Amino acid sequence: MPVSKEDPKHGRWILPLVIVGLLGFTYVFVNALPPADIAASTTSTSSTTTTTEPPTTTSTTLPADIRAFLGEVERFQGVTTEIQSDLHATNEAWEARDITFDQALAGFEDVKTRAETLASEIDATAVPDANGYPDLWPAVQAAASDLVTASDAVIDGLRAPDDGTLRRQAVEDFDAKVAALTAALNAVKAATP
Repeated sequence: MPVSKEDPKHGRWILPLVIVGLLGFTYVFVNALPPADIAASTTSTSSTTTTTEPPTTTSTTLPADIRAFLGEVERFQGVTTEIQSDLHATNEAWEARDITFDQALAGFEDVKTRAETLASEIDATAVPDANGYPDLWPAVQAAASDLVTASDAVIDGLRAPDDGTLRRQAVEDFDAKVAALTAALNAVKAATP
């Protein structure tokens, strides 16, 4: 019976390849990590004490309720921008007559509904009693309410029997109300130390 020269233990070479692969992946991923932040320490030649610089105040040192409130302020700004963008998209499509009157009306009514939802959420927001937020928040509420009124004017302008002048003016007024709401929200953010 002839003796086979083949290795009877198939796969004997797989384990070393797996180990080399793991080492390679570990090296790649460890080197891809950002460097660790190490506080600089200074030592004095006259004594053996080591001092570290005190950490600067960041947003992570804010209380949880203020962080949550500021998160809502950011979200409100994002929603306002989206509403404005959608209003302009509908208005431009109507100007180019790429959509029907009913589609334009539906687009503007959607903007109004979202503006009403935004105003309701702003009214329902729990405002922390810190940093002057309670004094600044009524301006945000008023600006959000004005946004709803401005969206009504855009709808009225669409329905007006003129050449579109009233609608165009209402869109400009809507933009002014968006700017006022954004400024009021920015004032709240600026009050945060």
